[in-house]
Amino acid sequence: MKKILLVAFVLITSTNLFSQNFTYGVVLGASYIDGTVQKSSNSITESPPEKLDTHFGVFVDYQFSERFGVKLNTQYNRSYERYRFYYIPNSFSDEFSINSIQLIPHLKFDVASESGYYKGGYLLVGPRMSFVLSAKDQSGNDVTNFYKSTNFGAQFGFGVTIAKMFALEILGDYGFSDISESEPMEIRTAGAYLNLNFNLESIINK
Repeated sequence: MKKILLVAFVLITSTNLFSQNFTYGVVLGASYIDGTVQKSSNSITESPPEKLDTHFGVFVDYQFSERFGVKLNTQYNRSYERYRFYYIPNSFSDEFSINSIQLIPHLKFDVASESGYYKGGYLLVGPRMSFVLSAKDQSGNDVTNFYKSTNFGAQFGFGVTIAKMFALEILGDYGFSDISESEPMEIRTAGAYLNLNFNLESIINK
């Protein structure tokens, strides 16, 4: 985790040398992710969690042509998953909280080139990589081993820049990989992210 944060810090501080093509800032947001349990022999099912997933981190945005750029989010994510376990003749529900670091590189396409790359609307598409740090159940027991240490997905969505300092993004997220370590059971995910970006470069170099 320290290495990931160090890389993010170096990326952000180095952008001062390329301020015409780089922006950087802070990203905050929430997400709703729905899981589907497969191959569990009906011993476990997933239901909607009672808490909202949240994330925060930093981003860098590099414009490499008139309408195209690359945007990287490095963020801490706290997510929740609720399961119901069936052990004849009883059953019970439990909610797991998962802490992870996410790296999300997006290809960015400006759909309003007349306004400028850092103005108006844009499209985003790219992979999502999640690295699980820890997980606990409602009683505080460690359930990290229930999950794979890494999982992968893809995101597609759009954003709009509000003034120059803020941007709002809505992204669909589809998980390519099984997130569960409990074979032969598999858990697949799909959902959506809502991001609010604060462009610090526009404030510092104003």
